[in-house]
Amino acid sequence: MNVDDDILLLYLTSHGSNHLLSVYFPELALDNLPDRELKKLLNRAGIKWRIIVISACYSGGFIDTLKDDYSLIIAAAKDKASFGCSNENDFTYFGDAFINKALRQDRSFVSAFYRARDLIAEREKAENLVPSEPQIYIGESMKAKLAALEQRLAKLPSVAAADAPK
Repeated sequence: MNVDDDILLLYLTSHGSNHLLSVYFPELALDNLPDRELKKLLNRAGIKWRIIVISACYSGGFIDTLKDDYSLIIAAAKDKASFGCSNENDFTYFGDAFINKALRQDRSFVSAFYRARDLIAEREKAENLVPSEPQIYIGESMKAKLAALEQRLAKLPSVAAADAPK
């Protein structure tokens, strides 16, 4: 990876609480991941351009810590639960809406976020759940970087939503 030019897409999904992602797994010497530790790890790796998607309850608490001019960050509201985190599920509700549906229809991460947010709001309403209110942050420099990426992606063949796994 060219840490100065390439864009890292980091998708994290687990249980969470404000400023903490649950990744406790003693067999791999993993412990829960605080927002400040994630920031340190990313900074230590030297990766400038970052798309960070966190699908976990209260994950919006990560946004203020991680945001900078070169990042796009997507997370649930910092004071809201998110839904669908289960070993039996292939995706969380947000993962299904964003990755499995919206990104299959749209080459823009930002447009896909808004499409996914609407899909989640409909699903949460239908299931009588408290809205998770997904959040987005886009750094100023990242806006231009994403526009260039979207132009390159637009030249690729599309993946139809009908081809999405059920």
